[in-house]
Amino acid sequence: MAWLRLRMPTLIELLAIIAIVAVIAALLIPPAKWGGSGSIRIPVRVLVFDASRGTPIANARVAMFYAPPLHDMKWLEESPDLYDSTNRARHDGVGTTDADGAAVIEYEFATLASYNNPTWRARLQSAWVHVQADGFGGAVIPVRYESEPTAKLRDQKELLVTIGLTPER
Repeated sequence: MAWLRLRMPTLIELLAIIAIVAVIAALLIPPAKWGGSGSIRIPVRVLVFDASRGTPIANARVAMFYAPPLHDMKWLEESPDLYDSTNRARHDGVGTTDADGAAVIEYEFATLASYNNPTWRARLQSAWVHVQADGFGGAVIPVRYESEPTAKLRDQKELLVTIGLTPER
């Protein structure tokens, strides 16, 4: 039974055991999941034109508002007022086009990053533009259909949205 007696490990053996246990623990413990959110304020230049003649439309009313991306028509049935800018536009998200058919609106976009996608991105698909002009039909469209990195947006300095309206008949 003398062979069952354990001896005290040396310092190097003890450090090796601790290192092995630490590596096993690091492999077994899931990585920390994190997420962050914020915002970025960017000018949005909206160009409004007569789609039938290709000319700018002056004095068109432009409004920007927040609404979730529209993935299916059921959302419109359940919440028809979500995409109505008269209810949703803030005072700082409203403007009128000039003689060149342009209106610039400073808009604050939500941003996010997470452990799956650590690059900060602006949620452009949740910002919508509504345009209405006398003698023309109106239009409501998202600023973009997907998010973009905030670093790219800072380099661009502004976002461009073009909207063609057709005359009412």
